[in-house]
Amino acid sequence: MFKELDYYDQQFSKCVASTQHFSDIEFEQCQFIECDFSHSQFSNCRFIECEFINCNLSDLNWGYSSLEEVSFVDCKLTSIQWAQVNWPQLALTAPLSFKDCQLSHSSFYELPLKGLTMVDCFAKDVDFRHANLAASDFSGTDFRDSLFQQTNLSRTNFVGATQFNIDIKNNHVSGAKFERFEALNLLTGLDIELVD
Repeated sequence: MFKELDYYDQQFSKCVASTQHFSDIEFEQCQFIECDFSHSQFSNCRFIECEFINCNLSDLNWGYSSLEEVSFVDCKLTSIQWAQVNWPQLALTAPLSFKDCQLSHSSFYELPLKGLTMVDCFAKDVDFRHANLAASDFSGTDFRDSLFQQTNLSRTNFVGATQFNIDIKNNHVSGAKFERFEALNLLTGLDIELVD
């Protein structure tokens, strides 16, 4: 499907490449629209300032590819091990963002992703343990059954987020923003009784 090793400012629309293997390709400022890369693998590829819109990337293996300023909009990204990405050593903010995406059954375990944008997403059963997510924007995201433990969530925006279970004794939440009603979820790990 991809016959070149370098693609610049190209649009790929409605590509069906499920269960395929691609390696050593560089994409810069490319757009992927309504593509299906589910169960595929990108090995040692590089995505620079690319955008994925309404794509199916479920169970994708990143194969040590690098993502630099990559955005995902309205994409299905379930069952992905994000540790398979070749993350930059000195990134000041997360090099990727999610909006209106399905991220369920994925793992961000131990990843340094400060300033991550995950807005209006469905993130059921996602592993965020030991990750550095300081100053992230998680507004409007559903975190049901997701795991937070020893996670840096300081200065993170949870306004409009729902179903999160964050033990404030085992996570860093200083300066984080929560809606008043949803903030009651933070008290579940304190072994206290709330009465009206």
